[in-house]
Amino acid sequence: MKIKHIILYSLIASGTLFVSSCRKFVEVDQYDKRTLKTTDDYLYLLNNKSNFESSYVLPLITSDNIAPEVALSASSAWGENYQRAYIWNAYFYVDNQQDVAWNNLYKQIYIANEILGGVMESQNGTTAQKLAVAAEARVHRAFAYYALANQYAPIYDPTKAEGQQGLPLLLTADLFQNLSRVSLARIYEQIITDLSTATENLSNYPTFNYHPSKIAAYALLSRVYLTMRNFEESGRYADLALALDPTVYNLEDYTKEVTFPRLIDDKEVLLSKVSAGYVLGPLNPELISLYREGDLRLKLFIGNDAGTYKGYKYMKPVFNSSGYTNNSYVGLTSPEILLNRAEVYARQNNSAQVVALLNLLRKKRFAADKYVALTAADVSGDLLQSVIDERRREFVGTDLRWYDMRRLTLDGSYFKPVSRTFNGQTYTLTASSPRLVYPINQEVLTLNPEIGQNPR
Repeated sequence: MKIKHIILYSLIASGTLFVSSCRKFVEVDQYDKRTLKTTDDYLYLLNNKSNFESSYVLPLITSDNIAPEVALSASSAWGENYQRAYIWNAYFYVDNQQDVAWNNLYKQIYIANEILGGVMESQNGTTAQKLAVAAEARVHRAFAYYALANQYAPIYDPTKAEGQQGLPLLLTADLFQNLSRVSLARIYEQIITDLSTATENLSNYPTFNYHPSKIAAYALLSRVYLTMRNFEESGRYADLALALDPTVYNLEDYTKEVTFPRLIDDKEVLLSKVSAGYVLGPLNPELISLYREGDLRLKLFIGNDAGTYKGYKYMKPVFNSSGYTNNSYVGLTSPEILLNRAEVYARQNNSAQVVALLNLLRKKRFAADKYVALTAADVSGDLLQSVIDERRREFVGTDLRWYDMRRLTLDGSYFKPVSRTFNGQTYTLTASSPRLVYPINQEVLTLNPEIGQNPR
């Protein structure tokens, strides 16, 4: 009997579910081990931040936010797998190296499946409590599948999605499942189902931001529909999230003696997820040129490194003392809701609403004496590009630029080829390149060949 080792690896490595073998925990209680019986047991899985908060890192490297040339001496701090990702290599990991992103995300799916498979029959909990636990698990599972789909699966094209190769879709905690991929349309269908079902039993806001909430589910639905190019639904869910009055900080408050909130206290963060590692590297001068005088994001979230990297680098996690060293935020935030809605309005050619939403955000990002409100004339040249540029400024140092690059390949000139020179050789990523999809780790394929490698 063949065990699907990549799922089992994540489970055993984490020790999360209190098991020491692949099957015994579902059959009998083990000596000195706690099986899942009560509703609180399942709640503890959700309360353990390490189960769901750490995620992935490579989208921070593969996007065009990183400079088009990095000296080998500077990039040596990355490690060879980061260097290979930087040039969109045919493979990222070698020998027995594990792909931490794939492992983390499928571990989260496994834990969510374990919760969903047992919480409704658990002991000592009310129906409302059980439904709330299940709802949080669904949001975590949806987030994990969305992240996997936007790294290891093709760019979603609504005219082709039924025939596009997706991912292994695992909806139970069975360790002996067929890992053949389902269509990309089926993956997104499951994401939408999980989030739509979850909203019925979530509180509007989380007690702590690593717990899913209704506003986070609405924000993720808006993101997912934007990726699916269902702009009407993306806008609708952005409106539902905006109706819950998400917090956007005035950055000028933090240029004085006020300390920027830690991640756990950051009200802009709707669902806390952090990168599974950190990337220090020079930022693209083209990106830096998008910031205007007085934009405090350039001052507070980006630092100028005169040493190793000799350029700008993303510094927000250091600035706010997040406790994760330089790990970046890759979760859901309030500004994303505003910019999702603004993009939908831009695609509908509604310049008044685009200007209103951009100004709502920008007013809180600039020093007061430098802020100048946008007018319709300022964005008339290219309404959609004005939103895309604002997304780049706001989401610097996160995964969203990579996701935006992928989906913008379906918008003609809004995707621009990206060239990089590394170790004396130039590499170019075009809109039709298969390298916009990450390779499946060979270790995964050796154990589970039915998954199949992505085109390289």
